[in-house]
Amino acid sequence: MKNIKLTIQYDGTRYQGWQKPGKKGNSNTISGKLTEVISRITDEETTLFAGAKTDTNVHADAQIVNFKTNTTLSALKLKQELNHYLPQDIAIISAEEVSERFHASLNAQTITYLYRVNCAPVADVFTRKYKYHLPDTLDLNAMQHASEQLLGRHDFKHFSSGKTKKSTEKDLLSIEIFNGFHIPKDLLLKCEQPSDADFLFLLKGNDFLHQMPLYLTETLLEIGLGSRNASSIPLIFSGEDTVSKRCPSHGLFLHEITYK
Repeated sequence: MKNIKLTIQYDGTRYQGWQKPGKKGNSNTISGKLTEVISRITDEETTLFAGAKTDTNVHADAQIVNFKTNTTLSALKLKQELNHYLPQDIAIISAEEVSERFHASLNAQTITYLYRVNCAPVADVFTRKYKYHLPDTLDLNAMQHASEQLLGRHDFKHFSSGKTKKSTEKDLLSIEIFNGFHIPKDLLLKCEQPSDADFLFLLKGNDFLHQMPLYLTETLLEIGLGSRNASSIPLIFSGEDTVSKRCPSHGLFLHEITYK
């Protein structure tokens, strides 16, 4: 039996996240569409394992998925067949046969999320589905300085939503905040040019709780707007203060997952 690893890019706009199809057979999820096409190609029931489970409207530059199959098709042929039958907003970037021990849902070393914000007076109609439009002025230095308090190992339960059975202690390894022409070219959307109205947040950790990137980014944006003081961050960790809302999900991208 082969173990196939896929690197997938997708536009999450019209999907209900990565999640598995519901009991009623709703396949309007990334995993639902992918499972449907893989099963058609291999003539097998397929179980997918993903590196991260993205929510509704969240996009991916490089989601990692694996599945087991008895197909005689090569990894290259699988990639070609998948890209032929999948919708145009889901693309297989690479496919390879890997060790049977590889499991995309386990042993990720780092996960990186990217969040895009646009502060222009009017939202660009061609990028509005991929950026949070916030027509205001942000203090970049204040956000960068405040982000240092979030780094390291902390209990991030107050920067997430929903309950979890797993540990809420995570290692936030880095937060980089870029503005305008300082945004690395390889992180720009294919259809955009650098603009001083654009901000980009790059968050890397060993793992993330549900919607944690959205709550972290919202906290930094409130500090950048001047509606929150950086001194509130320790109070959020302790539960004495709260982040009352999270950023809209359409500005979030699963950017990279690395494995040991």
